[in-house]
Amino acid sequence: MSVHDNRKNVKVGAGLSIGQTLFICMVLTIGAMCFSNTTSSLVIEPIESMIKKVRKIAKNPLEAAQEEENQALAFEKLMQLEAKQGKKNRKKGPVEPPFETVILENTIVKIGALLAIGFGEAGSHIIAKNMEKSGEVDPMLPGKKCVAFFGFCDINNFEPCFLKAF
Repeated sequence: MSVHDNRKNVKVGAGLSIGQTLFICMVLTIGAMCFSNTTSSLVIEPIESMIKKVRKIAKNPLEAAQEEENQALAFEKLMQLEAKQGKKNRKKGPVEPPFETVILENTIVKIGALLAIGFGEAGSHIIAKNMEKSGEVDPMLPGKKCVAFFGFCDINNFEPCFLKAF
């Protein structure tokens, strides 16, 4: 008959298992935090920004046209600044295209600007009233009188030069 004492080996194995479990929990926690930050900056924040822009367009579609103009001016100034700095300060390597969320955000602003241009100032107020209630179009809203000018010009016997070639 022989008696073996395995308590020491079992305690070491249990300690190593606890250490392994704690290490895995720490790695998963750090990974989840990094993934959460990336998700927040790449998905959630742009979607919230898009929702704010849609709400702004719903309140006042004319603001969308102004915002698009401001964005175009800012982009033009940025391009001029880069041209002045020259190629010395440019980063080497290919330029990354914008994320899809940025493209969608710009598209929302452009759609709002097109609404403002297409319907004009009077139409923008009607759209804003429709959108503020339920988001659905109610064609039975009472109208509003406004003074407007309409111009039309017809040039007799006018053929554009590009049509003469055909």
